[in-house]
Amino acid sequence: MRTDNTLILFTKAPQICRVKTRMYPDLTHRECLYLHKKLNEHAVKIFKSNNKFRLIIYTTHLNRGRYHYPSGISIRKQAGLNLGSRMCNAIRQELKKAQRVVLIGSDCLTLNPDYIVRAFSKISKINDIVLGPTTDGGYVLVGGRKQNAFLFNNIPWGASCVLDKTLATAQKHGREINCLEKVSDIDSIKDIHLLKKQNVLPEWANGLIS
Repeated sequence: MRTDNTLILFTKAPQICRVKTRMYPDLTHRECLYLHKKLNEHAVKIFKSNNKFRLIIYTTHLNRGRYHYPSGISIRKQAGLNLGSRMCNAIRQELKKAQRVVLIGSDCLTLNPDYIVRAFSKISKINDIVLGPTTDGGYVLVGGRKQNAFLFNNIPWGASCVLDKTLATAQKHGREINCLEKVSDIDSIKDIHLLKKQNVLPEWANGLIS
């Protein structure tokens, strides 16, 4: 049965030395793994039971180092040669069943269901692309009604120009993008300190910083 809205949580399997590696050496490898697991737990907790969208998880490995998500949530393996192709393929797959698909990462603690619902609401027949920009020049959310594969080609993933390159690519193809307000994701120890200053750092994360 075709659904209205599907939310993809796009994440890595929890393997030591493979996740949150930009946090090292400010955090130990085990602390990086702990942070990754807690961020995923947080995302699943707040998005798993929302009647406005269906949550599906796409991970890098289904068996090796598999994270034990709650029952009832579909978990699928990412497929593709790079980050862009993996995101594109995940969106393409879910658009076979859903009218609108939004994909998010697990690194943003300030994402909430209202933000996701607003993202879906900005996807229309005229402007069918939505982005959730981050303060570091990337984005934490991308979605639409179509595959829009061009959005994921020749993008320098991980660089501070990801958002600008994506917007320029869309303009080149004669497409407009609806952008939500900027949010902060967690890529460095500075991001954790900033969230603490903003009083939005969860208690479980306080032990990661002195």
